[in-house]
Parts: sequence; structure tokens; C-alpha cells
Amino acid sequence: MEKNYTKIFLIIILIKLFFAWVFPITTDEAYWLILGKHPDVNYYDHPPMSGWVIYLFSLLGSHVFFARLYTIFYGILAALGIYFAAKEMSQDREKAKLASLIFLVSPLHVLFVLIATDTSLCLFVLLSGISFYFGHSRNKTSLVFLAGVFLGLAVLSKYFSGLLLIALIVCLFVYKSRKQAVIKSIILVSGAIPFVLLHLYWSSINCWTNIMFNVINRNQDIERDYTGLIVFAAFQIYLSTPWLLHYAYRNFRQIQEGIRKDRNLFFFLFAIPVFLLGMVSIQNTGLHWYFSFYPFLFPFLFYMPSENLRKIVTYSALFSCVHLIVASVLLLLPMEIIQNSKHYKTLLIYFHGDEIVREIQKKYGDQYILAGNGYSTASVLTYHGGQEFIVFSSGSKYGRHFDKLNDFREYAGKDILIFSSTEDYHDYFDQVTIDTLKVRNYDFPVTLGKGFRYPQYRNRFLSWAREKWYNIPDFLPVCDCFFFDRYFPNNEKQDGSR
Repeated sequence: MEKNYTKIFLIIILIKLFFAWVFPITTDEAYWLILGKHPDVNYYDHPPMSGWVIYLFSLLGSHVFFARLYTIFYGILAALGIYFAAKEMSQDREKAKLASLIFLVSPLHVLFVLIATDTSLCLFVLLSGISFYFGHSRNKTSLVFLAGVFLGLAVLSKYFSGLLLIALIVCLFVYKSRKQAVIKSIILVSGAIPFVLLHLYWSSINCWTNIMFNVINRNQDIERDYTGLIVFAAFQIYLSTPWLLHYAYRNFRQIQEGIRKDRNLFFFLFAIPVFLLGMVSIQNTGLHWYFSFYPFLFPFLFYMPSENLRKIVTYSALFSCVHLIVASVLLLLPMEIIQNSKHYKTLLIYFHGDEIVREIQKKYGDQYILAGNGYSTASVLTYHGGQEFIVFSSGSKYGRHFDKLNDFREYAGKDILIFSSTEDYHDYFDQVTIDTLKVRNYDFPVTLGKGFRYPQYRNRFLSWAREKWYNIPDFLPVCDCFFFDRYFPNNEKQDGSR
């Protein structure tokens, strides 16, 4: 099996390339493709790294496939990183290949073809951990500093990177003297500090949108739910697979002794973040939060016998094949078989958004500014049509970067078409007509608004959005805020409100 490592590697990459091409675009992908067209130092809901990288990969082509190459690139680096780290510790090339193969054939890797904000986090968390390991094992300060740089880039990807910092510092204090641990911690943090400061500076002049979105707005009214802990445990079993856990349990002492003997810090880089995420799972958890730390599981599996490792590879490959068969069948099924489902409307937008945009252009021409009633719809239709849909009003719980891209002062008096909305917009226009757009036997509601009343929209919806999404706490110093500057400059000057 390990003798065919390169062949298996290439086959899996080809499978991922195929699914990256045929799988329909998701709302998050469509959203980030839009942001990639508008490079910025940061974005509303997440730090900028995903937007920057998607911009670079999208230079190859406008199809989402080219952006997904970034995810496939990450998978290649993760598999190679696991191989070289396991080889360094075990001095056994064959076992290192088996550890890498377990990752390569796992559903965690095979099915990970979509572009997401977590892709950048996964990449730079991996590079930080690998650099730190080699810096630690070879006592090279430059590699520890490089690990800090990658950690800073991970901060520019997602805030979960802070969990890696905790794990890295724990490793230093476990395996180094206190004096060395403090010095190396300072070196590590100094590599990340410039990126953190850049992020904080941008946030201070952009309404603190990242902090508001990720730390404050999303965590209001959260209640404890112990079923989250059950979901957390079940998902860990799924990601690591039951057979891997079975053989790890059977070889527990051998693995434990190996970690202790080799000072295998990958155990800490995996266990500490996952444990901390498990602790918060009773309040708030996302099933994708663990992905970036899972590659650190595989570099300490080589302590098991080779026979066990081969069985894990075989079972995981079969498990992934089941997933691929199910995905293929679902992609081949005609959409009409779920015509009576409540999800039919949403799936039509995702799978056949190009037909919807063509019908809009055919029926209404260019006489309207195009809009969606939510960030997801606007993002997907923008991707399919090539013409940007703005977000008019919104049923969303949170704001998005559209708030910065769309200045509603520019639309005053103009005509706007709002796709797929049943809300009452009469107060926002001089004249409102409700129409339908028939696509694949589904009648999408369409609102045609003539003469947009910007003052009304500002006083009602934008004022509501200000209180809901831009209610910045006093402890965050606001140097500038595009939302206030555009829509509420007089209020800000008169009463100092934010």
C-alpha cells in the first residue's frame, strides 16, 4: 500500500479536481468570490486572507473551480507536511507514508473541495505548526519566528488561530526550561504581532466590524444547550473515524510512550484546541471549527503497528468512496423530483441561478438596479449573472461586506428590482409592482420598485441596522466608520453617538 503512495496521492487529487469542477457553487463561495473582486485590508465579517487568496486564484478564471484550487493546494501541503513530520520523528519512511495516507483517503480530506474562510486558517495553522515543530526539534530560533509569522497570517484568516497560540505556548513550557520557554514565546509572538496590529488598526477605522460580527453580535442571547456537546463528540468520531479510534485505543500505551519519548508536540497541537472547542460546545459550536487542527492528529499515529495503519487506510478509503457515490448520485438526480419540497426554491437559485438571471434580463432588460433580499441570494446571483446584485433590506441576523460595497445614497430616485421577496416595500418607493418570474415550474416573487425613497430607507431600515449591527461598545475607540459617515454624520457630531 505504502509503495503506491504517489499513485494514490495523484488519484485522490484527480477526484478532488473533478468534484471541484462539477459541484455547484455555495453561498459562502459566491460571497467570497465577490469580495475577491474588491481587495481590501480587511472585510466585514472575517479578516482578509480568504479574499486575498481568492483574488489571486481567480486570476486564472472566473469559474469557482479556480478558487477551489486553493483548497486542493492546502490538502497537498497538509499531506506532505504530515509525511515529512512523521518521517523526521519515526525515521521510518514507510510508516510516514501510511500516516499521510490515512489523512489523504479520509472523508475530511477527500470531500474538502469547497472554498471557505477556514481554508486560509487551515493552511496557515498547518504551516505554523510544522515550522514550530522543526524549529523546536532542531533548536532553530528562525523557524520559531517563522511559525509566529504564519500564526499572524492565520490571525488574518480567522480568530480561531488564537487556540493554536495557546497550544504552542503550552508546548514550550512543557518541553523547555522556564527561561527558554519565555524567550521562545516572545520570539513566537513577535512574528505575529505586526499582523495583529494591522488587523486592529483597520478595525478601528472600519466600525470594528470583525469584532462586532464574531465576538459581540453573534454571541448575543446564546443559551446553554448540552446537545451541542453530544454533537461535538459525534463529529469528532466522524472526522477521526471509528476504526482509527478503535486501533488508537488498542495501541494506547504504545502511542503514549512514543509521544513522551519523542516529545511529539503534535499531540498538544491537536488535543488542546479540540478540547477547548469542546468546552464551549454547550454554548456555541460550528461543525467546521475543528478542521484546521485535525492534520496534527496524523503525525503521531505512526506509533501503531503498520498492519493497523494499513487497515485504517483501507477502511477510510471505503468510507470516502461511499460519500463520493452518494454525492455523485445526488448531482445526477433531476431537480424536479423535489419540486414539492420547501427547499426547491433555494436549490433552484444555487443550481440554476444562471437561468434565473437570464430570465430577469429577458423580461426586464436593464431598466432596474438588481437586488436580492439577502446576502446569500445576492451573492449566488451575482456569480451566475456577472452583474452585481445589491442587498436590499435583509432578513439576515448579521451584516455583511455588502454594507460597505453598497452606498444607498447613490440609488436615490432610481428603480430597483428585488428578487424573491414577499416583504412590503411600499414605503421605500414611489410605486411598487409585484410580479412573478417563472423558472423550472417555480414562480419566484419579484418586487419592482420605482423611485427609491432613500430618506425613508435610511430612517427605517438603516437606523435599525445601526442599532442591531453597529452598536459599538464604548471600550472600542472608533477612529472612523464608513456606515456612520455615509448615513448618520449629523447624529454623530451632535450627540457623539456611534
